[in-house]
Amino acid sequence: MKRFLVLMGCLSAWLVVGCTGGRDASEKVYAQFLEDLNTLIARNEDFLGYVRTSSDKTELQEKFLELRLHYKKTEAFAEYFFPTTVRLVNGAPLDEVEDEENAVFEPGGLQVIEELIYTDEPLDREELIRHVRKLQVNSKRMKMLWADIRITDSHVLDAIRLEMFRLISLGISGFDTPASGNAIAESRVVLLAAEDYLGFYKNTLPEVDQLHERIENAVRFLDQSENFNSFDRAAFITEHINPFCEALHENQVLASIPFSKDRKLLRSDAATLFEKNAFDPEAMVSVSRFSATADRVALGRKLFFDARISGNGKTNCGSCHNPALAYTDGLKTSNGATDNPILRNAPTVMYAALQQNLFYDLRSPSLEDQAADVIHNTDEMRGSLKEFTRLLTADKEYRTLFERAYPELDSIRPVFVQNALATFVRSLSPFNSPFDRYMRGEKKALTDSQVAGFNVFMGKAKCGTCHFVPLFNGTVPPDYQRTESEVLGVTSNADFVHPVMDTDKGRGKYNRFPQWQHAFKTSTLRNIAKTAPYMHNGAYATLQQVMEFYNEGGGAGLKISVPNQTLAADKLNLTPKEIAQVIDFLESLTDQPQ
Repeated sequence: MKRFLVLMGCLSAWLVVGCTGGRDASEKVYAQFLEDLNTLIARNEDFLGYVRTSSDKTELQEKFLELRLHYKKTEAFAEYFFPTTVRLVNGAPLDEVEDEENAVFEPGGLQVIEELIYTDEPLDREELIRHVRKLQVNSKRMKMLWADIRITDSHVLDAIRLEMFRLISLGISGFDTPASGNAIAESRVVLLAAEDYLGFYKNTLPEVDQLHERIENAVRFLDQSENFNSFDRAAFITEHINPFCEALHENQVLASIPFSKDRKLLRSDAATLFEKNAFDPEAMVSVSRFSATADRVALGRKLFFDARISGNGKTNCGSCHNPALAYTDGLKTSNGATDNPILRNAPTVMYAALQQNLFYDLRSPSLEDQAADVIHNTDEMRGSLKEFTRLLTADKEYRTLFERAYPELDSIRPVFVQNALATFVRSLSPFNSPFDRYMRGEKKALTDSQVAGFNVFMGKAKCGTCHFVPLFNGTVPPDYQRTESEVLGVTSNADFVHPVMDTDKGRGKYNRFPQWQHAFKTSTLRNIAKTAPYMHNGAYATLQQVMEFYNEGGGAGLKISVPNQTLAADKLNLTPKEIAQVIDFLESLTDQPQ
């Protein structure tokens, strides 16, 4: 009996220490972040003083880099709790267009300030002062908002996890340091900040020492890096950040700290970005009764290849989306139901579910809406969902398939056809390419040339600043809540000696915002080796031509007038060897047959 009481006493003490430790930890994190915010605000005030008095760009750049490092220490929780405000603290230096409000908001924050300081043009002091003051306002706004927030251990660990994902998808690609190139130093601060915050969990996380060791090893790896272009990102991710994230996940499980219940594209319990099931296409389904089942996928696949869906009775979805070509058609621009070429190239529908909007011009909010648009489009299917459902109702086999897929169904209606097609497309995200296997620890899955190509892709070539790893599309990590479009100045053909701008307005066809003229969705690069020709107009027959276009700095780099180009017009100066390595890497994004 005495032994039992002793054991119970020890257990009770462990529970009290564990629970109190967890509660104390989150409170300490809360206080530390407030202190870090105060430091950021103070350093910004100091920087404002330098901006007002100094004309020495070198001095301003040094002080600016110090300020950015202070921001990076706060980034994990700033991005997690204040995503809207952070866009004005460290958002991309591009106008924010809100089509629903019919308004355009100018960019602000550190990236805008960086462009003003890192320039060959004379210093625009008034403009610089204005943006530094705006930065101060928004930094103070974060502090004000923080006063009303209560955090839990789940919040803390989730924020650190997402910050690691942000580091490998945005940080080491130079996404928010395009002019300064200070990504390696900033990555170091991100890791050390995570280590500081995790230090408060020494009584909560059972293997916290292992987390500290992994961070210290990652920092040493960064310290050994010579420069941005030569940095071995593949090794950094696979040997340091992925193992750290896996250990963080394991510690959270062992400590019985629940994972977030938010249903988002990126699963809240994904240990790394590269797990096979890290992304949940079903998170995009707004109505639970339309969630995927095996019967709905099978029905959608059959509908996908049924020519009765079109007006001419000869064209089906597979006509433009051939599985053998990663669901493209190999044509410059596709043939519609009228046998006349339509305006645009057929993109792959593989991984199409992992984006927030569809079509090159992002006009459709869901796969269900996209299906209806294509079927009714007079240039594409020229069909009728109403007529198609009438034909399906008269088909005994289809009636059986629909009853099996939708047991509650009393009649075949267009909405169920749309959902079945969308469900099939949502099943087309296998994540089983050599690249995926490499990122999961299979070192021999990639050749040395492909590994080198990934490093160039994410570094010198700057491809990863628009095609975000691991989806390689424009859905922005790590929250994956918006899909970006870019203005590249794509030419009408591959003649770069006498370049002519393509006339397609892209998003500008449906909206007159100047920022959206010739803007197109950033499509996925997965399976790109099978999806030639390339670009929205199929202008480039080979990946070599695509790389040459980017190497020149897009349309503006080719001396075409593209005033709203979002792609940097500077030449990349990639060597023929580097271009070949990037192409080798892109070929590693080809999925194995399912």
